[in-house]
Amino acid sequence: MGLRPDDASWYDYGVMETLQPNGLASSLGYALPQVKLRQSPAAYAGWQRVLLLASDLFVLVTAGTLALSLRHVPLADLLERSDVVMALAFAATSSLLINERVGLYRASFSGNARNQIYGAFAASAMGIVPPLLILLLLPSLSPFRSALALAALFSATGLSATRFVFHALRDRVAPPNARRIAIVGKPERVDLLPGDLSLTSRDSILRLPIVRFDEEMNEALQDGDLQQLQWLQNAIAWNCDTLIVTEALPPSVMPAILRVTEARGIKLAFAPLRLRPHACDFRVHRDGGVALLYPSSLAICSRGVGLLRRVFDLAIVMPALIVLAPLLLTIALLVMLDSGAPIFYRQTRVGRYGKEFQILKFRTMSQDAEKQTGPTWVQAGDARVTRLGRLLRRLSLDELPQLVNVLRGEMSIVGPRPERPFYVERFRAILPRYDERHLVRPGITGWSHLNMRRDVVDTSAIGERLSYDLFYLENWSIFFDATIVFKTAAEVFFHKAA
Repeated sequence: MGLRPDDASWYDYGVMETLQPNGLASSLGYALPQVKLRQSPAAYAGWQRVLLLASDLFVLVTAGTLALSLRHVPLADLLERSDVVMALAFAATSSLLINERVGLYRASFSGNARNQIYGAFAASAMGIVPPLLILLLLPSLSPFRSALALAALFSATGLSATRFVFHALRDRVAPPNARRIAIVGKPERVDLLPGDLSLTSRDSILRLPIVRFDEEMNEALQDGDLQQLQWLQNAIAWNCDTLIVTEALPPSVMPAILRVTEARGIKLAFAPLRLRPHACDFRVHRDGGVALLYPSSLAICSRGVGLLRRVFDLAIVMPALIVLAPLLLTIALLVMLDSGAPIFYRQTRVGRYGKEFQILKFRTMSQDAEKQTGPTWVQAGDARVTRLGRLLRRLSLDELPQLVNVLRGEMSIVGPRPERPFYVERFRAILPRYDERHLVRPGITGWSHLNMRRDVVDTSAIGERLSYDLFYLENWSIFFDATIVFKTAAEVFFHKAA
C-alpha cells in the first residue's frame, strides 16, 4: 500500500528544513527567522539509570578508600570509629540522593560528552554541603577532615570522568532511537506543527495534510468503516511509531482508532494548535466524562523559586565581589589609562516583567560610539572598540561590574541576557514568545550565552538565542543554574566564552 503524492509528503529531519525568514524593520538591516525550539533533554533508559547509579556508587567508595589510604588511616582504626564510618556513609548517600533529586539519573541536558563534566562538578559541589555540615557539627571528626576533603575532591573528579566516558560510549553504542512521526490534519496546521516539536537529526516526519478532514471523518462514521480513511492507511503503511492528529476526533471514533493504533504499537496523540504550552505546563485530569486541562506556571516562575534563586545569587556574588575586588580595581585603572573617563558604561536594558534598568559594564568602546550610527550591535573587528576593550571583551571581563546589578536585585547570575528597549520592541513584533524571556531576571550568563558567541549577529542569531532561552525557562532547576555557572567559569578560563 503506497503513499499517494497528493495525500502525503515526507521529509527526513537529518536534513533540516530551512525556515523562511520574517521581515524586520529596515533600521536593523537584516531579517530574522521564526524561532526553532531546541530538543528536549535526552531521557535515560532504565538500564542506563541502573548503570549510572552503580557507577556513581563505585566512584564514591573508591574515592573514600583512596583518600583514607593516602592519609595513612588504617582500615582497622576506621572500623573502630563508628562516627567516621557513619559520616562517610552519610556523605555517599547524600551525594547519590542529590544526584537523583537534580535529575542526573533521569535525563541529560548535555549536547556532548564534555558538557557532562560541568554537570557532574555542579552536582558534586551541591553534594559537598551535607558532609561539611557534619564536620562542623561533630568536632570529634577533626582528625579525619583532610581525608574527607580528599574524598570529596576524588569523588568530584571521578564522577565527572565516568559520566564523560558513559556519555561518549552511549552515543556510540546506544544512540537515541529515531522516531517516525506521522502528522495528520488540515494543511496549514500540519505545516506548522513540525517546527514546534522537539526533533533530532535522526527523526523522520510524514505530513498528511487533509483539506476535507471533517468531511472524511463524517463519511467514515456513516459507513462505519475506518479502513477507508486514507490518512490512517498511509500512516500505518509508512510504519510510524507516533501518530499526531491536529484536529478534534469525534468521541465515538476514538475507541476504534485506538484499537487500530495500539494493535500496531503506534502512539496516538492530539496537538490542538490553539492550545500552546507557552510559559506554562499542562496536567490532564479526567472528571467524569470530561478531560480537563489544568495549566500551571513553569517551575522557574513558581512561588518560592524567586527566593531560592536570590539566595543562590547572593551566595555567589558576595564572595565574588570580595575576591575579585583587586581585579576590578586593576581593570578600572587600566581603562582610565587607556582611554580616559568614564570607566563604566551604563546602558538601559529591559529586565524582569519589562522593567528597565541601567546595566553596568567596563567601557570597551570609544566615547559617544553610537552618536553617528544610533543603536547597533558590536561586531567582530568593530573599529569603535578600544585596544584594551578587545582584550576585556575576549575574556568577558567587561561584564564583571554586573555583579553590582545582581547585588541590587536587577539581574541574576544565570538567566536570559538583557536586551535594549530599541531591539526588544522589534523582536517582540516578529517572535511571538520573545516576551517570555522577561518572566525572570536577566542574567550575567545563561544557556544561550554559553551556546552562542556574543558577536554572532547574523540572520539566525536572534531566533536561535530565543530558542536557547526558552529551553532554559522550560527546563530550569537550581542544578541547571549551577551547571551553567561551572561551564561559564571553565570557558572564561579557557577564553571560549567571548
